[in-house]
Amino acid sequence: MRLIRLSFLTVLVCLLTWGGAYSSEVRAQQTSSIDFDKPIVLVHGIGGAGYNFFSIERKLRSVGYDRSDLHAIDFADRSGNNYRNSRQLRDFINDVLTNYDVDEVNIIAHSMGGANTLRYLTQLGGVEHVDKVITLGGANRLGASSVPDGVDFTSIYSSSDLIVANSLSRIDGANNIHVPGVTHLLLLTNNRVQDLIIEALEKE
Repeated sequence: MRLIRLSFLTVLVCLLTWGGAYSSEVRAQQTSSIDFDKPIVLVHGIGGAGYNFFSIERKLRSVGYDRSDLHAIDFADRSGNNYRNSRQLRDFINDVLTNYDVDEVNIIAHSMGGANTLRYLTQLGGVEHVDKVITLGGANRLGASSVPDGVDFTSIYSSSDLIVANSLSRIDGANNIHVPGVTHLLLLTNNRVQDLIIEALEKE
Protein backbone atom coordinates (compact mmCIF):
# COMPACT_ATOMS: atom_id res chain seq x y z
CA MET A 1 0.00 0.00 0.00
CA ARG A 2 2.84 2.35 0.88
CA LEU A 3 4.46 1.61 -2.51
CA ILE A 4 1.22 2.48 -4.34
CA ARG A 5 0.90 5.72 -2.35
CA LEU A 6 4.50 6.71 -3.15
CA SER A 7 4.01 5.93 -6.82
CA PHE A 8 0.86 8.05 -6.90
CA LEU A 9 2.63 10.97 -5.21
CA THR A 10 5.54 10.72 -7.66
CA VAL A 11 3.18 10.85 -10.64
CA LEU A 12 1.29 13.76 -9.07
CA VAL A 13 4.47 15.78 -8.51
CA CYS A 14 5.57 15.15 -12.10
CA LEU A 15 2.21 16.27 -13.46
CA LEU A 16 2.21 19.42 -11.33
CA THR A 17 5.78 20.26 -12.38
CA TRP A 18 5.03 19.73 -16.05
CA GLY A 19 1.79 21.66 -15.78
CA GLY A 20 3.51 24.59 -14.11
CA ALA A 21 6.20 24.72 -16.78
CA TYR A 22 3.58 24.50 -19.53
CA SER A 23 1.49 27.27 -17.95
CA SER A 24 4.56 29.51 -17.66
CA GLU A 25 5.32 28.98 -21.36
CA VAL A 26 1.73 29.79 -22.34
CA ARG A 27 1.77 32.96 -20.21
CA ALA A 28 5.07 34.01 -21.78
CA GLN A 29 3.60 33.64 -25.26
CA GLN A 30 0.41 35.49 -24.34
CA THR A 31 2.30 38.51 -22.99
CA SER A 32 4.74 38.73 -25.91
CA SER A 33 4.33 40.36 -29.31
CA ILE A 34 6.72 37.84 -30.89
CA ASP A 35 5.35 35.95 -33.88
CA PHE A 36 6.00 32.39 -32.69
CA ASP A 37 4.73 31.01 -36.01
CA LYS A 38 8.05 31.99 -37.60
CA PRO A 39 10.81 29.46 -36.81
CA ILE A 40 14.27 30.76 -35.97
CA VAL A 41 17.36 29.72 -37.93
CA LEU A 42 20.66 30.05 -36.04
CA VAL A 43 23.74 30.66 -38.21
CA HIS A 44 27.23 30.17 -36.78
CA GLY A 45 30.51 31.76 -37.87
CA ILE A 46 33.98 30.54 -38.84
CA GLY A 47 35.00 27.44 -36.90
CA GLY A 48 31.68 27.45 -35.09
CA ALA A 49 28.77 25.04 -34.86
CA GLY A 50 25.10 24.95 -34.03
CA TYR A 51 25.80 24.28 -30.36
CA ASN A 52 27.30 27.79 -30.07
CA PHE A 53 23.73 29.03 -29.63
CA PHE A 54 22.95 26.91 -26.56
CA SER A 55 22.58 29.94 -24.26
CA ILE A 56 20.50 31.88 -26.78
CA GLU A 57 18.25 28.88 -27.36
CA ARG A 58 17.65 28.65 -23.61
CA LYS A 59 16.69 32.34 -23.54
CA LEU A 60 14.35 31.89 -26.49
CA ARG A 61 12.64 28.95 -24.82
CA SER A 62 12.18 31.02 -21.67
CA VAL A 63 10.03 33.54 -23.57
CA GLY A 64 7.85 30.93 -25.24
CA TYR A 65 9.67 29.25 -28.12
CA ASP A 66 9.58 25.47 -28.33
CA ARG A 67 12.69 23.43 -29.14
CA SER A 68 11.08 22.53 -32.47
CA ASP A 69 10.97 26.25 -33.39
CA LEU A 70 14.78 26.58 -33.27
CA HIS A 71 16.97 25.31 -36.11
CA ALA A 72 20.75 25.60 -35.88
CA ILE A 73 22.65 24.99 -39.08
CA ASP A 74 26.03 23.23 -39.09
CA PHE A 75 27.98 24.29 -42.17
CA ALA A 76 29.92 21.59 -43.99
CA ASP A 77 32.57 24.22 -44.74
CA ARG A 78 33.50 25.92 -41.45
CA SER A 79 35.98 28.27 -43.07
CA GLY A 80 33.23 30.85 -43.58
CA ASN A 81 33.19 30.45 -47.37
CA ASN A 82 30.47 32.87 -48.40
CA TYR A 83 29.67 31.16 -51.69
CA ARG A 84 29.24 27.64 -50.28
CA ASN A 85 27.68 28.60 -46.96
CA SER A 86 25.05 30.92 -48.40
CA ARG A 87 23.91 28.08 -50.67
CA GLN A 88 23.78 25.58 -47.84
CA LEU A 89 21.85 28.14 -45.80
CA ARG A 90 19.35 28.55 -48.66
CA ASP A 91 18.78 24.80 -48.82
CA PHE A 92 18.53 24.53 -45.03
CA ILE A 93 15.91 27.30 -44.84
CA ASN A 94 13.96 25.79 -47.73
CA ASP A 95 13.75 22.55 -45.75
CA VAL A 96 12.50 24.41 -42.66
CA LEU A 97 9.88 26.24 -44.71
CA THR A 98 8.67 22.98 -46.25
CA ASN A 99 8.74 20.86 -43.11
CA TYR A 100 6.93 23.43 -40.97
CA ASP A 101 4.62 24.75 -43.70
CA VAL A 102 5.56 28.40 -43.17
CA ASP A 103 6.43 31.24 -45.53
CA GLU A 104 9.12 33.00 -43.50
CA VAL A 105 11.77 32.44 -40.85
CA ASN A 106 13.75 34.72 -38.58
CA ILE A 107 17.55 34.47 -38.47
CA ILE A 108 20.05 35.00 -35.66
CA ALA A 109 23.61 34.95 -36.99
CA HIS A 110 27.02 35.26 -35.35
CA SER A 111 30.22 36.55 -36.92
CA MET A 112 30.72 35.36 -40.54
CA GLY A 113 27.21 33.94 -40.33
CA GLY A 114 26.08 37.53 -40.85
CA ALA A 115 27.89 37.75 -44.18
CA ASN A 116 26.56 34.33 -45.25
CA THR A 117 23.04 35.48 -44.37
CA LEU A 118 23.35 38.72 -46.33
CA ARG A 119 24.60 36.92 -49.42
CA TYR A 120 21.66 34.55 -49.15
CA LEU A 121 19.31 37.55 -48.90
CA THR A 122 20.79 39.59 -51.73
CA GLN A 123 22.02 36.92 -54.18
CA LEU A 124 19.87 33.84 -53.60
CA GLY A 125 16.33 35.16 -53.21
CA GLY A 126 16.26 34.97 -49.44
CA VAL A 127 14.37 38.22 -48.93
CA GLU A 128 11.00 36.64 -49.66
CA HIS A 129 11.60 33.94 -47.03
CA VAL A 130 13.00 36.03 -44.14
CA ASP A 131 11.22 38.48 -41.87
CA LYS A 132 13.87 39.48 -39.31
CA VAL A 133 17.63 39.11 -39.11
CA ILE A 134 19.67 39.72 -35.96
CA THR A 135 23.45 39.58 -36.23
CA LEU A 136 25.91 39.39 -33.33
CA GLY A 137 29.33 40.74 -34.19
CA GLY A 138 28.37 40.06 -37.78
CA ALA A 139 30.86 40.48 -40.61
CA ASN A 140 27.92 41.95 -42.46
CA ARG A 141 29.69 44.10 -45.03
CA LEU A 142 31.49 41.06 -46.37
CA GLY A 143 28.08 39.90 -47.58
CA ALA A 144 26.49 43.15 -48.79
CA SER A 145 26.96 46.90 -48.57
CA SER A 146 23.44 47.50 -47.24
CA VAL A 147 20.37 45.66 -46.00
CA PRO A 148 17.92 44.73 -48.77
CA ASP A 149 14.40 46.15 -48.64
CA GLY A 150 11.81 43.96 -46.98
CA VAL A 151 13.94 42.60 -44.13
CA ASP A 152 13.95 43.94 -40.57
CA PHE A 153 17.66 43.86 -39.76
CA THR A 154 19.31 44.40 -36.35
CA SER A 155 23.09 44.41 -35.98
CA ILE A 156 24.42 44.09 -32.43
CA TYR A 157 28.14 44.64 -31.99
CA SER A 158 30.71 45.73 -29.39
CA SER A 159 33.83 47.86 -29.36
CA SER A 160 35.37 45.09 -27.23
CA ASP A 161 35.06 42.69 -30.17
CA LEU A 162 38.64 42.15 -31.35
CA ILE A 163 37.68 39.59 -34.02
CA VAL A 164 35.22 41.43 -36.29
CA ALA A 165 35.69 45.17 -36.78
CA ASN A 166 32.70 47.32 -35.87
CA SER A 167 32.92 48.88 -39.34
CA LEU A 168 32.00 45.47 -40.79
CA SER A 169 29.10 44.97 -38.38
CA ARG A 170 27.48 48.38 -38.90
CA ILE A 171 25.50 48.32 -42.12
CA ASP A 172 23.18 50.75 -43.88
CA GLY A 173 19.51 49.99 -43.43
CA ALA A 174 19.95 48.16 -40.13
CA ASN A 175 19.18 49.04 -36.55
CA ASN A 176 22.84 49.16 -35.47
CA ILE A 177 23.22 48.68 -31.70
CA HIS A 178 26.51 49.06 -29.85
CA VAL A 179 26.89 47.11 -26.60
CA PRO A 180 30.12 48.04 -24.78
CA GLY A 181 32.37 45.59 -22.97
CA VAL A 182 31.34 42.35 -24.70
CA THR A 183 33.91 40.21 -26.51
CA HIS A 184 33.21 38.44 -29.78
CA LEU A 185 32.38 35.06 -28.23
CA LEU A 186 30.52 36.54 -25.27
CA LEU A 187 28.03 38.09 -27.70
CA LEU A 188 26.59 34.56 -27.72
CA THR A 189 25.98 34.43 -23.96
CA ASN A 190 25.70 38.00 -22.66
CA ASN A 191 22.41 38.76 -20.88
CA ARG A 192 22.11 42.30 -22.27
CA VAL A 193 22.63 41.01 -25.81
CA GLN A 194 19.99 38.35 -25.30
CA ASP A 195 17.51 40.95 -24.06
CA LEU A 196 18.20 42.97 -27.23
CA ILE A 197 17.56 39.86 -29.32
CA ILE A 198 14.13 39.45 -27.70
CA GLU A 199 13.36 43.16 -28.23
CA ALA A 200 14.26 42.83 -31.90
CA LEU A 201 12.01 39.81 -32.29
CA GLU A 202 9.15 41.66 -30.62
CA LYS A 203 9.48 44.73 -32.83
CA GLU A 204 6.73 45.16 -35.42
